[in-house]
Amino acid sequence: MQKKILISCCLTLALFAGPAFAAQDSLPPTGWQQDGPTAHAEMALDLMVQGKLDEAFKSMLGSGYSKDKLEKLKFDLYRIFKKSGKPYSYEKILEQKAGSALSRVRYVLLFKKMPMMFDFYYYNSEKGWVLKTYTISTEIKKIFSQ
Repeated sequence: MQKKILISCCLTLALFAGPAFAAQDSLPPTGWQQDGPTAHAEMALDLMVQGKLDEAFKSMLGSGYSKDKLEKLKFDLYRIFKKSGKPYSYEKILEQKAGSALSRVRYVLLFKKMPMMFDFYYYNSEKGWVLKTYTISTEIKKIFSQ
């Protein structure tokens, strides 16, 4: 009787251990970072939720940003942050592809009083995904439009 219990316990453990070991092979290597439009946009939005606006702008626009573009973005966001407080979260609500080289991701940055929409437009160049342009809106109707 004890042998049957021992054997059934061992078989049960073997059944559960197999998938766990197989899953380890599918995990990304240590130090791996997701790349692409979604990862890039979410990195900037994470920084905004943390209240690190300057880092978010630099992360979003990269080294190729113009000073005018950066100042306009700062002005627009600081105005909204001043009125609505710090955002508490964000949500991806749309992802579109045009072939393999163009992508658009839409996120809503969530504030206590209102949402703010970001559309990020990316191009997959020889150097990888690059943010080409973005739009920002606080109009709820635009959030639902394609």
